[in-house]
Amino acid sequence: MAKRISMAIFLACTLFATQISGAVGRNKIVFVSDMHMNVDGNYSWLVEHADDLADFLNGVGKRDDVAEVVILGDLVDQWVTPVKNGPNSFSDVLAASNNTAIVAALKELCANPNLKVTYVAGNHDMLSFEDQNKETLVTTFPGLQVISDSPGIGAYTKNDVIWAEHGHRYTMFNAPDTWSHPGSHLPLGYFISRLVATKSATSGQVITTPDVLDRFIKAPTKTPRRFKGRASEPTDVFSDAFVIGVFNAIALWCEVWPWNKFTMNNIDSFSTDPWVLNLSFVYDGIYDKWPVRQNRVSQVEAVWDDIGHLSGAANLIFEMPQYLQDKYPFTPRIILFGHTHQAAFQYHSGDMDTIYVNTGTWIDNKPMTWVEIEIASAEEGQQLYVVSLWFNGESSPRQTATLTVAAD
Repeated sequence: MAKRISMAIFLACTLFATQISGAVGRNKIVFVSDMHMNVDGNYSWLVEHADDLADFLNGVGKRDDVAEVVILGDLVDQWVTPVKNGPNSFSDVLAASNNTAIVAALKELCANPNLKVTYVAGNHDMLSFEDQNKETLVTTFPGLQVISDSPGIGAYTKNDVIWAEHGHRYTMFNAPDTWSHPGSHLPLGYFISRLVATKSATSGQVITTPDVLDRFIKAPTKTPRRFKGRASEPTDVFSDAFVIGVFNAIALWCEVWPWNKFTMNNIDSFSTDPWVLNLSFVYDGIYDKWPVRQNRVSQVEAVWDDIGHLSGAANLIFEMPQYLQDKYPFTPRIILFGHTHQAAFQYHSGDMDTIYVNTGTWIDNKPMTWVEIEIASAEEGQQLYVVSLWFNGESSPRQTATLTVAAD
């Protein structure tokens, strides 16, 4: 009997020690973004990489060092659908057969009692704050924490050190717009995405909105002659005329004509289907009125932020000028964005060391990337934040930096 009791105590102690060890070992946060799950269409951005993404999520779920997974937006793509098609609902996308493996993997991850999964709104799933869409997410993925507030933004924070969001609020074409069309939130970038989806469907070649914006903004010769300018002098080029000129030029390039209509099915208070020409007037003014409406980054910065320069927005937040101080609860040391589909890593050493990192994307024809942050205790109550940028298929991170943060 004594031997049995001793063995029971030994097993109990071993199990308890294992549980404690596992809990202590879970000190990493995995950040991923821009998955762009869509219906099975010849315009969808995530097809070939779908299995890779599912495998990645399954792999994260098997690790014993991950405490939390944070999805920084564009999990569901409600934007990329041709002009004549009706907008896809969140339910349509999550029920699509091409997403079965991803949905199953993410559902299992959310059910894992040893870690937390958090979703933050992006622009392509901007309307996730609406009750029906939020309910779809939490019903499909029980346990998922949703950070999505009207007009289509959200931010994840940790320890007054980490600030993470999708990044679209700092961009001219994709920031939520509650002014141009009363009662709505969808910006001009929504309609550009649908134009580009139309081009993809008719040409048989998948094209992405960021690539198209990059092409037309950096090369003003693609826009009508009256909007031409020199890209080396952006303050001379950018204006409402330029912004609307880019929209019209993209529409013509996509062979969508001024008299064509966008099928809206009453989404986001669009009770009638707008003509392409009508949208040119609806969104005319977003550049000139940007300072009084958005009031975070400048107009010029907002245009560049849409084509892969979100490091400027991060640097501004690190500096935290007085006019921003009431918009952020603290001055972060680490900032993460997605949105651009371009993984990036920037470490700045100075009076206050900072790290900006972009999580990149998982869509086809792009590197599949994510970010990990390990938080560990150091001497004198300090904490170490080890930030790493990972590329799928590689055994070690491409870039890593460590910040030492003093205890409060």
